[in-house]
Amino acid sequence: MDFGSLPFIIWFMPVFLCIYYAMRTEQAKKIVLVVGTLLFYSISCFAWLPHLLGLTFFALLAFGWVRRKGKVALWISCLAFVGFLIWNKTSDTLMPGISFIVFTIVSFLIDTYQKKVGKVGFWDCVSYILCFPKLISGPIARMEQMQNKKIYLMGERQVKIGSQIESGVACFIIGLGYKVLISNQLAGLWHEIQTIGFVSVSTPLAWMGIFGYSLQLYFDFQGYSLMAIGIGKMLGYTFPDNFDSPYLSKSISEFYRRWHITLGRWFRDYVYIPLGGSRKGTLFTICNLFVVWLLTGLWHGFGWNFVLWGMFLFFWIALEKLFLKKILDYIPFLGHIYILILIPLSWVFFALPDMADIQMCFLRLFAPLVHHEGIRVAAGDYLKYGSMYGPFLLAGIFFAFPFGEQWLKRNYRRPICVLLLLIIFWFSVYQISIGLNNPFMYFSF
Repeated sequence: MDFGSLPFIIWFMPVFLCIYYAMRTEQAKKIVLVVGTLLFYSISCFAWLPHLLGLTFFALLAFGWVRRKGKVALWISCLAFVGFLIWNKTSDTLMPGISFIVFTIVSFLIDTYQKKVGKVGFWDCVSYILCFPKLISGPIARMEQMQNKKIYLMGERQVKIGSQIESGVACFIIGLGYKVLISNQLAGLWHEIQTIGFVSVSTPLAWMGIFGYSLQLYFDFQGYSLMAIGIGKMLGYTFPDNFDSPYLSKSISEFYRRWHITLGRWFRDYVYIPLGGSRKGTLFTICNLFVVWLLTGLWHGFGWNFVLWGMFLFFWIALEKLFLKKILDYIPFLGHIYILILIPLSWVFFALPDMADIQMCFLRLFAPLVHHEGIRVAAGDYLKYGSMYGPFLLAGIFFAFPFGEQWLKRNYRRPICVLLLLIIFWFSVYQISIGLNNPFMYFSF
């Protein structure tokens, strides 16, 4: 069961919200949240439930140990949790949400050591870790963000609850539409190209495929993030945004300040800055960036394709630090073109675990330049697939800009917006009901 499944939409979330808001105290709500999270996780991942409980138990022990003993306890605890993450990443089966769970716990321990975590009780800590909206694929919220709930008088409380539920529902529906109506549809294009094989597709279709995959990945993960943020709003929490129109960027470094924002901030705050950041000169800055992007690649998986993906991005970000960023800033239009070419190319490493497939994909993409044999193979195939997937590519391009999404978020109470949201919701539910749904792509991390 995930956010885009009928059981979650039809019975789990409505029943959970009714029970949650029937509770009179914040502690009772946190207990309901923990129990709901365990039920949510066990429905699809029951075999991993003992591991989730074990991680939570040891996180609580480590929290108290770090508060008492300081830096030594922090180092040992963080190494232990990262060690478990590495062990699980190298095992035959991956625990769902393991990367996000471990990074949540590590940030909790470091913030505790740095005195950024205020006074918290048992259920505060447990509900922070076992919070199902962000459990499996983020956003990676900090403990201080989970503590920022305001207390209202009785009348104000009712108004606030109604407003946050309305806003949360609107956010959830937008995310559901992104996932079901755009990402799932574009998934068919990438699947067909892989089925055909890169050796048998034309250069235009290969480019169409990586552009389609770029949009598919964005709307899959942004869709999940908006659904998680929407559920958080319904529960009274404000989770951080995870995306900020990344395809409007003018450099790779800007792109990754806008893409998967909470992961980028995690590496910035807990790896890059402690290593020295950019304070020790250009050489140390480049070395620190190398470490960050190597770890970012390995965070996604231990395959060589993820290492190459991280190193590809590191190479261009390092060039930007040295001289390229000045050129891109001087010619902004060039920066947009640069992003729209390099980012889709980077996703080739991300999407294809087999080195032979990566090589063939690049040969097909650049066949006219390298005069690779078979340059005219399957001529015209892009017309066939363009007619099939063109509307979804155009919809993806349109919604990659923030206008439509922000307009719906700001005006969700207007009748026209209510009507649009209802259409998106019921059409998404219909698509799910006839089986046109795929698991969220970031569940594999």
